[in-house]
Amino acid sequence: MDRSLSSTPTRGALRGMGLAASRTLSGIRTWQVFLVALALRLPIVWLRPLEAHAENIKAGFTLAQRGYFGDPFSIPTGPTAHVAPAYPALVAAVRSLTPSDAACMHALSIIIAVVSAGNIAALLPVSRVLKLPSSSGTIAALAWLFPFFAWIEVSAEFETPFVVAALLTLLTLVARTVECAPPNTVAGARLGLAAGLAAYVTPTVLPVVALATLVGARLARWSMKGLLAVTAGAALTFAVAVLPYTLRNHHVFGEWFLMRDNFGMELATSNGPNARATKDENSDAWNGTLRVVPGSSHQEAALVRDLGEVEYNHRQQRAAVAWIRANPGAFLALVAERVGYMILPRSIRWSQQIIADAISLMTIAGCVLLWQSRYKFGVRFLSAAIVGHLLVYLLIEHDIRYMYPALFLESLIAGSFLVALVRIWKDRRDRLTEWATTYRPSHRTRRL
Repeated sequence: MDRSLSSTPTRGALRGMGLAASRTLSGIRTWQVFLVALALRLPIVWLRPLEAHAENIKAGFTLAQRGYFGDPFSIPTGPTAHVAPAYPALVAAVRSLTPSDAACMHALSIIIAVVSAGNIAALLPVSRVLKLPSSSGTIAALAWLFPFFAWIEVSAEFETPFVVAALLTLLTLVARTVECAPPNTVAGARLGLAAGLAAYVTPTVLPVVALATLVGARLARWSMKGLLAVTAGAALTFAVAVLPYTLRNHHVFGEWFLMRDNFGMELATSNGPNARATKDENSDAWNGTLRVVPGSSHQEAALVRDLGEVEYNHRQQRAAVAWIRANPGAFLALVAERVGYMILPRSIRWSQQIIADAISLMTIAGCVLLWQSRYKFGVRFLSAAIVGHLLVYLLIEHDIRYMYPALFLESLIAGSFLVALVRIWKDRRDRLTEWATTYRPSHRTRRL
């Protein structure tokens, strides 16, 4: 019996399964992803115990109850710029409308769950804007559908889902501007205004937007004159957007800085005699550096109150820089370890680590496979944004929560890699099938 005849049903079944899977993925809609993601997260809001109030919550409650933005630490320390203001302002608004702290926390958790579900659903249209392979956004969304990262995606303590939403919105705007708008000051003004508003959520959006715009401009072949016009327009409106809060900070603290004053504290926590590469290690109850930060130490919080936040952070930064200069080898070892955790993220939860590592490795493979392909705009654009987000974490301790926004962007490249891999496999299978059908009949003819 001819083997090609006996294997035909198997090949046909495989091809049918592939077509069915392709049709299923292409048939999934954004609103369907949103509803499923939200339905999987809402029950967790009531199942998870309420946590101790973190810095965002404390600052927001102070704003709601005492009328000023401050007191994010273990004891009241006065006005603050330790956290970005957007999420604490939301906390304050919700607390003003709810009868108790517990009710406020549950309401905030529902809001966070809605934003998280929206982020997952947004991967579908964002992938189309970036002209990635068909179904890559759907595959990325399916990777996030089950709430493995529920402690981030429904927790009222953290603003991380809002950071993801800001990044997805900004990257969509930058991509559309690069591809559709002429490079002039008006286009730059739109980008700068959007980046300035997003900075109220997190100031780390600035290097993300800058690198993504530069890479996009190069791929779109903007002239140097056009790039300078966009930069000028963006710089002007960004400055206007952040001016109110910048003036508030200068009035309160007497110094100029962008949004947050916490860099010195973060640098000292992550680089010093007892510092380790990860936040989990630095949380060690005996000698971890996070034992002696204002959020957990009354003594350090009292020092913040007495010195003032800005001066406290200046002292911390000077101490960290002095240690780095005295111990360059140990510092570079910490940086190298943090780079390693960017490639293979670490989490104390094994399920999160498996997912994060898989997304990261497929992202690297996707960059190698698709860097020169027709999808190079989306792949290079996302790569620039990911690098922009991670730059500060070369100096700051690794934590899976800090990696979460980068992993969200990486999942789009990982999804593109899987689609490309399937297409390569199908092309090779089709070539083998074509060879078999053209070679074997002539082989039988020669035998006859």
